[in-house]
Parts: sequence; C-alpha cells; structure tokens
Amino acid sequence: GSRVEVVAVGRAAGAWLEPLAAAAREAMQNAARHAGDAQVFAEAGEDDHGRTVAEVFVRDRGPGFDLHTVPADRLGVRESILGRMERAGGAARIRSGPGGTEVHLTLTEPEGARARAGQEHP
Repeated sequence: GSRVEVVAVGRAAGAWLEPLAAAAREAMQNAARHAGDAQVFAEAGEDDHGRTVAEVFVRDRGPGFDLHTVPADRLGVRESILGRMERAGGAARIRSGPGGTEVHLTLTEPEGARARAGQEHP
C-alpha cells in the first residue's frame, strides 16, 4: 500500500494533529483503492484567538459513493475519518458522486495545547 508521512514543523507541530493526519491517511488510501489517484491539499492558518487551524482536502476522480449505502460493518469512512475527527473536536465533510469524492478535514488547535507541549504563546 501507499505510505503517508506527515511532517509538521514550528507552530503546526503537536500531538493534537495526529487525528487529522490519521483521517487524511485513511482518505488518501480510500482514494488510491477506489479511484487510483488523489489530489491532496493541506493548509494551516490561525483563528481569531491565535490558535492554529489545519485543513486537509483529499480529492479524487473516482466513481464516487453514497455514504448511506455503505454497510455498517465497513468502518473506514465512518470511524477512521468521520468518527476520528469528531472525537478530536474537528470536522469532516464528505461530498461524493459520479466523477469523484472530496474529503475536507478541519481541526483547530485545542486551548492550552502549546503550553502542554512546552511552547509559549506568541
């Protein structure tokens, strides 16, 4: 399978990003499995409180799917993407149809994450 490695530096580094990286990895593996390719875009910015907001977009041009018809025992999308992001306090939006799927992941740095990591606030 494909290997996905996430490297975060500076203010974007931190254990709080692990759920985002894992959900993005699942989305990329799904794209590779079902569509053969994927485009990945990642960006980080700040919210009004100076916390880092990280976003990842994974897009493919595969056949698409209907999430409501995926069997309940298939946990990849439900747990590895949607559930993981929800448990981390983030969001995952999935748009899919003929012509492709787009997964949009968003996670905001939790309050106090820098202090726990030994970093100072700017």
